[in-house]
Amino acid sequence: MVSRLVALIAPQKTAEAAPEARLIGDLGYHSLALAELGFTIEDVFGLDALPPERTMALERVGDIVTLVEEEVAAGTAVLPGPADVSAIFARYGTEWTPAA
Repeated sequence: MVSRLVALIAPQKTAEAAPEARLIGDLGYHSLALAELGFTIEDVFGLDALPPERTMALERVGDIVTLVEEEVAAGTAVLPGPADVSAIFARYGTEWTPAA
């Protein structure tokens, strides 16, 4: 779900972002889009604001997936419910369909 969220917000549209895809080089992220991604990830997973040194290390989609997995495992983030995920995708004009 995290990679689909990253792809949804990416300036260069793709159905799903591969873990090795670079946010800036491959998906066209720029400072404003990166900020939007950060705020959305924090909102969706209930994260507190991340320290700048942590966010600067997020270069690839896989880095964000790992971050969310670590935060959920540590109890500092929660997995969103289906209605929450649907609402985020609707905000961007698309429908959430869980992967089979």
